[in-house]
Amino acid sequence: MSQSLILDALKDSVKEVLTTFTGTAPQPEKSFIRHELEALGEVSAVLGLTGKGFTGSFVVSFNKDCILGIVEALFGQNPGEINDEARDAAGEMANMICGAFRRHFEQNGISLQSSTPVIVTGENHVLDILCKSKRLVIPFSLNGSKLFIEFCLDKG
Repeated sequence: MSQSLILDALKDSVKEVLTTFTGTAPQPEKSFIRHELEALGEVSAVLGLTGKGFTGSFVVSFNKDCILGIVEALFGQNPGEINDEARDAAGEMANMICGAFRRHFEQNGISLQSSTPVIVTGENHVLDILCKSKRLVIPFSLNGSKLFIEFCLDKG
């Protein structure tokens, strides 16, 4: 798959899931490439990816206000702090976004499996990424807050 197809699949997957569950369409921003391990948000869900000849990572990082807003949209109440409910919501959102993204790959003949999300929290936390290559990042704005999708695949 080309980088433009990957970008489109990522954007479509995030929009599909977040619009369904929050009622608001996230707005994609300019993508970029990075290799740093510090997370871009306060809550990150990290999924490992495997496929025939590939290994990779799929990361969804949420700013605090973003994940709390999602929890409020889901349950009708903002917890005010990152708690178990917010961590669970981050994992569920990441799992659904990654699942939608993997369906795009399958439509192009590439089968990918994903692990259960590992949730990491805290300011400036470090991500455990399986890839040696740099990651494609797409920031999204959702009701004035941010989330970031990071994706990489290595041939292996």
